[in-house]
Amino acid sequence: MTASVPDRILIYNLIAELCSFLVRSVGKDYLILYKSISETELSRIDRYIQDNTDLVLSEKGMYFPVFEPDLDHDCIDRLYAFKEVLFRDIDRKSIIRFMQALDEAVAVLLYDEREILEGNSISYEINTNRKETGISVFPKLRCVWSRKNRHSFSYERIDSYLKYLLVVEDMPNIEAEHIFIKKGLFPRFDKTKQLNVAASPLNAKSNFDIKYHNTDNYQTFDIKYNDSRIKRDNELVWQKIREAGENGSELMVFPEMLGNPLMETFIREKLCALDKEQRKLIPSLIVLPSCSEDGLNYAPVLDRYGNVLTRQCKQNPFFLKTKQGNHREYLKKNNKITIFHYPGIGRFAVMICKDFLTNEYMERIMRGFMLTLIIAPAYSTGSYDFKLSLDLCAHDDCNVIWINACAALIPGKEANFENIGYIRKRIGRNRSREEATYCMKSCRKLLMGGCDHNCMYYDSFGSV
Repeated sequence: MTASVPDRILIYNLIAELCSFLVRSVGKDYLILYKSISETELSRIDRYIQDNTDLVLSEKGMYFPVFEPDLDHDCIDRLYAFKEVLFRDIDRKSIIRFMQALDEAVAVLLYDEREILEGNSISYEINTNRKETGISVFPKLRCVWSRKNRHSFSYERIDSYLKYLLVVEDMPNIEAEHIFIKKGLFPRFDKTKQLNVAASPLNAKSNFDIKYHNTDNYQTFDIKYNDSRIKRDNELVWQKIREAGENGSELMVFPEMLGNPLMETFIREKLCALDKEQRKLIPSLIVLPSCSEDGLNYAPVLDRYGNVLTRQCKQNPFFLKTKQGNHREYLKKNNKITIFHYPGIGRFAVMICKDFLTNEYMERIMRGFMLTLIIAPAYSTGSYDFKLSLDLCAHDDCNVIWINACAALIPGKEANFENIGYIRKRIGRNRSREEATYCMKSCRKLLMGGCDHNCMYYDSFGSV
């Protein structure tokens, strides 16, 4: 233990050590056995914990919360000494129950922890020993549509047995940054527990030209935006943002590729120029069309105040088939993923097109961070594969917003564009299966080769 580390952080570090020991020395298969532990054995372990630590079990079977002023070095030393005994004896059952006791004990401390995290533009784990343990610990924010015991039988997740903490194991080649959005950004959702969403495919014509390259015998492509379209496209996006807000939407999503290098600045200036009353008619969160330049295909995520919360970069390249063979989308190496946290919504992330379709990548992120919502902007020649990925997410209580670009339509393949987007949402068991997926039907003009830029789609999801 390090004397300079606050006592509350030492508890989070202790929890990370317990999780790490369970993963490395015991094996998570034991979590399945622990699910069936007898009441007699559980009572014995609770007495064991109380005899050797300052933790106290209530009559309701929950451990009383601890408060920071009550923590001292003797209390922390006893917790760590007990941990050493459990590790020495490889006492698997007591290790898991000790984790549960600590999880309940820090419940009140986590309220203050969340306030600290919400004040940071970028946040990381609340424990300081991630490098040694390979474990990141965060406050677990509840999601109103996710089942209470999600994953407790399906996956060997440590935090399936915890009420207040999210436990994330290190993932190779993934670097996560976390944004804890301050409660109040989604006022309608806070009140109704329903998230109103808007999406627009924007345009039936691309605003860029494709450039092909051959470097070291590898074929790639990138794009160049048409300067003559930039002003008109920026105005169209601003129009859609205002329209969505006026219709009560708190989340606005656009497709991939149809941004441009000047759009983010243009929209930010528009947002910053609004007065307080005007800003109320703007969606709380806006995922702008992604922009591809200099080897980065990124989607800016803005709040209604004009702040850039993140620029989520695409990580898995698209391959374009030509007569000369496959051309790979030119993307610089980037392994950052931004995880947003919000009370009632849980955790959500943006995955651009192929990132969402690359099932191994998508599932690692979704399950590793226990996502409850994925926003998937796309520029794709069809919807079938995306529909399959939606069903994978449904199994994990993870809602999905997928919006495609009409501009990706290839003449002669109009059948692929029956739907230009989907919203897959968890619903109550007594509602019909069809209600679980909102299909954004393509307009007739698109299928006839036209576009009037009027298409907007609205839906909502929330408490189940």
